[in-house]
Amino acid sequence: SATITAETAFVPDASDGAALGTSSLEFSDLFLADGAVISLGDDDDVTLTHVADTGILLNGNNVIQFNDASQNIGATSNAILDINATDEIELNATLVDVNANLDVSGTTVSAGVVTANAGVVVDNITIDGQEIDVSSGDLTIDVASDIVLDADGGKIKLSDAGTQWGELYNNSGFHLIAKVSDQDVVVKGNDGG
Repeated sequence: SATITAETAFVPDASDGAALGTSSLEFSDLFLADGAVISLGDDDDVTLTHVADTGILLNGNNVIQFNDASQNIGATSNAILDINATDEIELNATLVDVNANLDVSGTTVSAGVVTANAGVVVDNITIDGQEIDVSSGDLTIDVASDIVLDADGGKIKLSDAGTQWGELYNNSGFHLIAKVSDQDVVVKGNDGG
């Protein structure tokens, strides 16, 4: 019923020889000093160290496991943190804020809107603002049904290297306009192949 004071250590009679409490006689709280270390294993291979006013530190490349050895969190180096799961890692929050480049080797599936305010790059196609740029080769638009060009301004402009040379225009009728001075408008057919 009294407080027990140990000047150096409180130890069992042999290694792995005694338990601290039982399944029916549990201790209440555990108080450790700043910088305290909890050592686990006969050779202290796993340690948890208190980092004052910050948190706890797991030593070396050891991992914290959940369910089995394949579900774990650990650091393979001082620059890499690994979160491993055999099937799925689920994050539930109103917002997940990632401040880094994102490298995805699998398929990305989004049930919501994907917003990319700095543009989207797919192979050699860049979509940014009001432009779709292709760095080399042709651009093929291949659809299963119709291709609809809907311009509320009434004009579809045709350009080459930034210089407009033609225009399809709606003004009380369909207009096909050559925009270069003295340029012909030529309509050709294929006679006999």
